[in-house]
Amino acid sequence: MPVIPLHLLSAGEHARVVDIDGDQSLITRLHEMGLREQTEVTMIQSGRPCIIAIGNHRLSFRGEEAAVI
Repeated sequence: MPVIPLHLLSAGEHARVVDIDGDQSLITRLHEMGLREQTEVTMIQSGRPCIIAIGNHRLSFRGEEAAVI
């Protein structure tokens, strides 16, 4: 299965997080919000903002944040 950045998913696509790169404070905050390696996500809205679903929760990313997931 290919590994692609989160922001390249289309609306409605499902994926599993393989890696999160970037500043440790960002990684820690994403982990606190439930986004970590092996988490299943669904792309709700691609682009800016990028909105993903993790179960019943929604996370929104602006700018380059989604590119590091």
